[in-house]
Amino acid sequence: MNNSLQPLKTSSLTNMEFGQLMKRHLIDLSSIDQMLLNDQPYNAYLQQLNEKLEIYEKGLARVLENEETELISLADKGRDRAVVAFSKVLKLFAVSENADEVEASRKLGILFHTFKNLPYMNYEAESIGIDKLVSHLESANYSDLIKLLDIGRFVTRMKGSNQNFKALFEGRILSDSKSEYYNMKAARTVLMHIYKDFTDYILAMCKALNTPLFITSLSLINTARKYYADMLAHRSTETVAPVLPNV
Repeated sequence: MNNSLQPLKTSSLTNMEFGQLMKRHLIDLSSIDQMLLNDQPYNAYLQQLNEKLEIYEKGLARVLENEETELISLADKGRDRAVVAFSKVLKLFAVSENADEVEASRKLGILFHTFKNLPYMNYEAESIGIDKLVSHLESANYSDLIKLLDIGRFVTRMKGSNQNFKALFEGRILSDSKSEYYNMKAARTVLMHIYKDFTDYILAMCKALNTPLFITSLSLINTARKYYADMLAHRSTETVAPVLPNV
């Protein structure tokens, strides 16, 4: 049997879709024969997912009441794509035939490495991080390297998309609304990490033991992931999704 996890770029799902995916998993897994649920780590992961999903759904319900939520979410994804684009162009020059370009890519890569987790930070932390990264890139220490590679437009893209996000986010009048946006991204990050650990555990145990509990769980999880993967594939023909790591 080919034990593998159905590929799915969960970061491309909207907040609502991600919550629906988690809910479907929990509903599907609840159909497993209770006699099979004798694995302590497995049950612990299920409990964590249920608890964190409840918090996530409460936060989602609050932010959906605000009409500016979608604009802020789209602006955040826009700057995430800008950061990823800059990372990819550096990797491209890392394999250049020009030694100077390779060296410039290496030096810029060292700087960028300290900011590589920007897309996964909460809103305000990411805003500060991008500001700092752009400030370094525009400084005398790095500006010549940017000119050498002719990638100034990628720096401008990061700067502009971050300014656009901040204008929307800081334009919120009510401080509690900003807090909701801030907590929503943090809640999703926590839930995503638990989900990844859970699926990694199921996959590993399925390969090691190949017992009914893990075989059935993997099958149910893959069925749901395929549904959302197909949905994203269909959507990609209509719009460009952010390029972020799979989980």
